[in-house]
Amino acid sequence: MNADITTIVIDEQQLYEVEAWLSLSELCERCGLKQALVIELVDLGLITPKTVAAGQWQFQVTTVPTLHQAMRLRRELDLDWQGVAVAMDLLEQLRALRQQVDSLERQLGVR
Repeated sequence: MNADITTIVIDEQQLYEVEAWLSLSELCERCGLKQALVIELVDLGLITPKTVAAGQWQFQVTTVPTLHQAMRLRRELDLDWQGVAVAMDLLEQLRALRQQVDSLERQLGVR
């Protein structure tokens, strides 16, 4: 019996492209956070859940790196969670602006 075995390597970025969802408890477990804190971060608009049933949330798997970045900002810059939410919003705006600049530069043939 000769069987060909194919190995497929999936990197972390590819996993995030898939529509994968985590429950509140799974998200807390992956990020090492308490549910009360995650609920506070939802209230601040830092992360957005999908409501699947009364009182039950699900989060896209891409929420995990978002929370890791938020925790890093809190730790390294000594920000409160409201400050982290503002910083994350500004970082997202910066990313969007950089993408626009890159797109315009490609259209103009600058790069």
